[in-house]
Amino acid sequence: MPERRRTLTPLESELRATEDVAPAAPELRTRFERRFRRRRRQPTTLVGALLHGVLRLAVAVAVASGIALLLDDWLHRSAALGFYIVGAALLAVAFGTSTGLGRAATWQAYSYGAETQARRLNLGVAYILAGALVLGIAVAIEAAGG
Repeated sequence: MPERRRTLTPLESELRATEDVAPAAPELRTRFERRFRRRRRQPTTLVGALLHGVLRLAVAVAVASGIALLLDDWLHRSAALGFYIVGAALLAVAFGTSTGLGRAATWQAYSYGAETQARRLNLGVAYILAGALVLGIAVAIEAAGG
């Protein structure tokens, strides 16, 4: 039995290569994305998951409140009006993104996958909570204002 070959035969282009080929340096955008877009680890405990969800909800309500305050300043109306508009917009987005219920649910599970359907439903619930909190802020502002 002949002895097995321990190395591979080089390709013709490898034989013709006279200089070492070094990979190109990554672009600035690629380096930025690698550095700042690292995946966060998912929480492993129930308390960690709840804290993560509450933190995301607080950020969403804070951003929505900032938009509502800008809208109030731009419209020169009562402070509660911007909160009502932003809260209603959040609720509209929530009902638009949570289309995981009804007759189309089985079709979506096959075409998009169950994970995508569950994520869309979870986003809808989060938007409903954020919209309800922003509307609650509007009611509190209106009640305090008289």
